[in-house]
Amino acid sequence: MDRFKKLEENLIEKNLTDNFIKLMPTFYEMQSTFLAGLYKRYGDLEGGNIVIFFARDLHLEILRKRENDLSFNLSLENFWNNHKDVIQNTKKIIFISKETGLPKETTRRKLISLVKKRHIKKADKNKLFWEPISEFKESYIKIIEEQIVSLSKFIFEQGKYLGLNLTYTKIQKEIKNNYSFFWYHYLNFQLEYIKFWHEKLNDLEMLLIGLQVQIQTMNYLSKKTSGDLNSFFLNKIPKHINLHEANISATSISEVTGIPRPTCIRKLERFVKMKFLEKDKHTKRYSLVLSQLSTNPSIPALEGMKRTIHIFSQFSSIVLKGMSN
Repeated sequence: MDRFKKLEENLIEKNLTDNFIKLMPTFYEMQSTFLAGLYKRYGDLEGGNIVIFFARDLHLEILRKRENDLSFNLSLENFWNNHKDVIQNTKKIIFISKETGLPKETTRRKLISLVKKRHIKKADKNKLFWEPISEFKESYIKIIEEQIVSLSKFIFEQGKYLGLNLTYTKIQKEIKNNYSFFWYHYLNFQLEYIKFWHEKLNDLEMLLIGLQVQIQTMNYLSKKTSGDLNSFFLNKIPKHINLHEANISATSISEVTGIPRPTCIRKLERFVKMKFLEKDKHTKRYSLVLSQLSTNPSIPALEGMKRTIHIFSQFSSIVLKGMSN
């Protein structure tokens, strides 16, 4: 098969679907790292989602510099110089609300908070823009480098199953060297993913908390078996595999995500009431109820996973084509 045909979106989507149990642990880890980074940096995921919107558009403006100069440096190392040298367009609250999926009043309230905390700048009455300030540089770079590590693992694992000769080190290096190109697309698809799950759950903290249980489950399964999307969501896992062993505590979730433990417990109990999770009466640890994934009306798990794979197949296609070039 021609190398570039392997990298078409529909074939990458098929690869992720057919090798779901082996490939998706790195996806869940990537999303956990990304969302936990947002929460820890901005204090909540709705505010963080607004910053993603601004950051995506900033990277697009940086990317446009290459239209006039093919040698323009898009690297992570040069980002701090690049972001100070672009003019960002005025963004209306109603448009930010539409792009993020947040209600208009929530968007307005979160923007006020982000401006007070200096995560978003306000130049005049209507001019809002994202410009990370120098004192945040060290923490910003640290979080981005963590996210690049988890993203590189996700891309690397897909490359192996597609028969591509891409090393993990090369992927990491390419993302850092062409940071604004890859990060514009990464944030664009993250916005779509977060918007979808906000519409379904109406609670982004529950998304991040639920991811931690999924990570435990997928890591456990990937060491014991393989299988496609249907084998997981239609509960065709071999009977000798006990998913109750893939459990996690509220304390562990709090430590990973930064969400306070009482909040984690409250939202984990909501998942239990929805029959999405089970709680062990003795250990107080939580595990996934696999039999509920395709039939439980309270969470569209199968629909959501298909949508997620579709979204990130588009992104992976862009990244892998860029790497191959």
